[in-house]
Amino acid sequence: MLITGDKNMRTFAHRARGALRGAAAGVGLAIALAGALTAPPAAAQEAYPNRPIRVVVPYPAGGNTDIIARDVMKEVSGRLGQPVVIDNRPGANSILGTELVARAAPDGYTLLVVIGAYANNESLYRSLPYKPTDLAPVSQLTRTSLVLVTARPGLRTLDDLVRSGGDGSAPQSFASSGVGSAAHLLGERLARITGMKGAMHVPYKGTSDATTDLVSGRVGFMFDAISAMGPHIRQGKLTALAVTGQERSPLLPDVPSLKELGYPDLVAYAWAGVLAPARTPSAVVRKLAAEIATVMKGAELRARLAAISTEPVGSTPADFARFIAQEAKVNGDVIRQLDISLD
Repeated sequence: MLITGDKNMRTFAHRARGALRGAAAGVGLAIALAGALTAPPAAAQEAYPNRPIRVVVPYPAGGNTDIIARDVMKEVSGRLGQPVVIDNRPGANSILGTELVARAAPDGYTLLVVIGAYANNESLYRSLPYKPTDLAPVSQLTRTSLVLVTARPGLRTLDDLVRSGGDGSAPQSFASSGVGSAAHLLGERLARITGMKGAMHVPYKGTSDATTDLVSGRVGFMFDAISAMGPHIRQGKLTALAVTGQERSPLLPDVPSLKELGYPDLVAYAWAGVLAPARTPSAVVRKLAAEIATVMKGAELRARLAAISTEPVGSTPADFARFIAQEAKVNGDVIRQLDISLD
């Protein structure tokens, strides 16, 4: 359209300025909306962690699991710059504390320390108040070699023990702290792999009672932690036949490993690790795993762990997930073959 005259020109200029102001406002709104859509929420921008972290230990205070958790988390706290509070929630073979964390907010401020029972419970119980998918692996903390011991006269080697258990009419008994425990399942695996037809499981209500009968010779053999059996071995009350780790233990350098004796499938460890609620941000999980891996390299922490015959690990979340899956499969197969249920 052709516009002429001063009045028309002033009208045109006024409308043009209004249009430009409108366009500028529209561009500003578009930029603001784009920023709102692309910027992360304020909570996500905050550095993790910015408040105390609770670590649930589903076992009583003072035990090996509690000691490991406190030693490791003290170092992690120093690196993260926030308090890490240990919350002991024992009960129901660790199920109570595990359920608590499975239902916690997935924000990285509630974590769980687990041991082998966590992997085994999936097969030991037909109904659990949580699913394995409710929790995410963070890092394996430690692994602890066990020792196979006996007080029976004439049993000086693993071969001696295997021969003594080969006669089904004369059972060779073995002790554990209870049905479905790590010592029970490892004893069953030993009997199956070595052909000990006469092995008979004797469950106790705890390790203390089992050790008393083991030392007295009322029961034939048992697997347990080196730290627990060490004093009895040094005093000559028990004979150490083998350790369960890949290599010999520095605490028992004269005792062969099961792998060394030709039984690599029996290599086993007691272990501890950290889980978080599922859907915890992957960046948070990776950060925690990295900090744990770093503290596990510290000389002072390694010395404290060595005092209880425990090795530091500090794995990635993926490696720990594979480890738990393997533990659940190996022990789950034994549990199903024996038709064990703790429900």
